[in-house]
Amino acid sequence: CSLYLAMFNTFGWGAVPWVVLVGLFAVAGAKLGGWRLALLAGGCSLYLAVFGVWKDSMITLSIVFVVAPLAALIGWASGLAAVKAKWFEALLVPVLNVMQSMPHFSYLLPISVFIGIGDEAGAIATVLFAVPPMARLTILGLRSVSPEVREAGLMSGCTKWQMLWRVEMPAARPQLLVGINQVLMQCFGMTVLASFVGTRGLGLPLLNYLQSLRIGKALEVGVAIVLMAIMLDRLGQALGARRPEHIDMTKSWTARHPYWIGGSAVVAAGIVLARLTEYAALLPRGGIVSTDRLWELRLPGTDIVLIDGRKGATVSTEPFWEWMVDWVQLNLKSPLGHIRDFMILEILFPMRDAFQALPWIGLLVLVAAVGWRFGGWRLAAIVSLFVAYLAFSGFWIESMETLYLVVAALIVSVVIGVPIGIFASTSDRRYAAVQVILDTFQVLPSFIYLIPVVMLFRVGPVAALTAIVIYATVPAVRYTMLGLRNVPADMIEAAEMSGCTRTQVLRKVKFPMAFPEIMLGMNQVLLFGLLLVIISAFIGGIDGLGDDILLARTEQALVGEGIVAGFNVAVIGLTADQLITNYARERKAQLGID
Repeated sequence: CSLYLAMFNTFGWGAVPWVVLVGLFAVAGAKLGGWRLALLAGGCSLYLAVFGVWKDSMITLSIVFVVAPLAALIGWASGLAAVKAKWFEALLVPVLNVMQSMPHFSYLLPISVFIGIGDEAGAIATVLFAVPPMARLTILGLRSVSPEVREAGLMSGCTKWQMLWRVEMPAARPQLLVGINQVLMQCFGMTVLASFVGTRGLGLPLLNYLQSLRIGKALEVGVAIVLMAIMLDRLGQALGARRPEHIDMTKSWTARHPYWIGGSAVVAAGIVLARLTEYAALLPRGGIVSTDRLWELRLPGTDIVLIDGRKGATVSTEPFWEWMVDWVQLNLKSPLGHIRDFMILEILFPMRDAFQALPWIGLLVLVAAVGWRFGGWRLAAIVSLFVAYLAFSGFWIESMETLYLVVAALIVSVVIGVPIGIFASTSDRRYAAVQVILDTFQVLPSFIYLIPVVMLFRVGPVAALTAIVIYATVPAVRYTMLGLRNVPADMIEAAEMSGCTRTQVLRKVKFPMAFPEIMLGMNQVLLFGLLLVIISAFIGGIDGLGDDILLARTEQALVGEGIVAGFNVAVIGLTADQLITNYARERKAQLGID
């Protein structure tokens, strides 16, 4: 890609034509995953061109392709150093825990102060945000290399460097490729959110449309973000699933490298087309406020415009989305309003008041007692210090206002996610179908979840709660399925031979054995909720730490308070993480589960 870009710049051809990049994405999909992935990659990238978001999409993609290799390199080097030096791992792991518990804006605030707003601030924040998963998966991959493989390398006379590059790195390849995929998706999600500090790309128009409540246009840009996220994730997963291939050297060069030939043909054809017509270089867009259309597609028998072709070559689905928003507001305003008012007055506000009334010393004693029960004096001391930090940071009330909404979302996510996980775990077909849905939801940038809830509930705590539940239910379902499907088959067989019904097997055998794994899922639900509750503060109508963090974005004098508030979010997440993971570890040991 760098060679192609350099070639276009050298000959003064400007930007790479969209037909070239769409074709190259399709060729990459064919190489990595066959014709289905080729159609997916080509179709998703074609949408970006046809629906008028190509330029913003390519800015986002260029930032991702610049920062992702740097983040992957830093993460890989950190993980490698941690594996080779115990003292460095002891320093690194707590840092990674804090980094992964921090909300996105806590990366953006200090960098925007020292660097300023713009692409550079977003790129630096994105690199820092994407380092932890690569570091953790590097540690996991190198630690998972079997002793037999290392012993074979030593017996072959490998030096330390040869052992690393010829034995350990190839053996850890699957985990490293998963880490690269995670880095890619983290970079994409953070690049979209970096629009809050002026980073260009798809996030900036989405932010502007949401602020002006142009929900139809926001949905159109949101679809583009979703499709790009799915395309990058599927290409990354396919790359991670590939295994080294044996090349038959008896074949001709063209037979050995069909995809290189296909890619070169796409580039050549794209250059010719771009020279013949400007439409092959960049589809011209019509004005946003233009009402003149070359054509329009209406819903049969109605006046509803599904797609309109503006002056230019791109099309827009904004009229359809705006019609949908208007229909929802017209027909569902009353029932949704009753639901919203009931949730606010009868559930959320009383719950908020109860959390605000909690005495900090009482919560500290309770958390310390739970920590003592599951981890001894060391865990009790750690979580007590965390609660004390919340109390003396000056943001106790704000922390409780944030915590109540996350706990409410946790309860709803458990009520929804656990039954779905139980239902999906009983059948391979259901499991596969739900897994696809979960993978799709999990690759979406968290910003996207605000669009439908604003359309339904406008702004307020119910909209924020709904967005958090949609985002955080994914790990509840996933960990429930994982825990239930990993119950040893001999235990299930023994229960069935004892005359247990299917319900009894679930209640008496599967669920107790899977409960530690389900609790780890609850931990992830809480962490997901903490991340999104800060982003949800953007839509307004909710109090808590998110308000202070967002306020610091606009007033430089409050940046310090914003950073402290961000650390409070991390501390809440770390407290829950320490308690839940220690409980799960103890319970697994009691059950004899590895």
